[in-house]
Amino acid sequence: MRKNAIKIAVLTAASLGAGSAPALARVDVDLHLGSPGRVIVVPEPPPPPRHRFHIENRPRFLYTPPLGFYVSVDGPYDIVYYEDRYYVYDDGRWYWSSEYNGPWDYIDDRRLPGRLRRFRHEEIRRYRDHEYRRYRDDERYDRGPRDHRGPHNPDRWR
Repeated sequence: MRKNAIKIAVLTAASLGAGSAPALARVDVDLHLGSPGRVIVVPEPPPPPRHRFHIENRPRFLYTPPLGFYVSVDGPYDIVYYEDRYYVYDDGRWYWSSEYNGPWDYIDDRRLPGRLRRFRHEEIRRYRDHEYRRYRDDERYDRGPRDHRGPHNPDRWR
């Protein structure tokens, strides 16, 4: 009887391993204890649409060394010129354009160039005003901000 049991065990083991496809098993366990808490999803507001700033005349720009970029003077908006782009701060939001007169697209603060993001809008104005007074008080200066026609100057192609 012992021989028969061994034969049956060997035949069973051989038949299980030979010619059969591997078994794919999946186990899912869901455990729910009580009711789920309230889930509040607050969607992020869509970015503002293109903004239209009314800029009649080409702005004059003043290079401000502590900032490292140009800032407009004597205009209705504080326009920053940096790396061949114009940036305007309006109502807590930044907008950019490749032309001084637009069209202006919203740009998230995180996508601003690092040099521009480094300064708050109030600081940009303060540095610009300080530099403007310095030029204005200079004896040799009598016609407004000087024309900076360097490699990254917004007026270089005029």
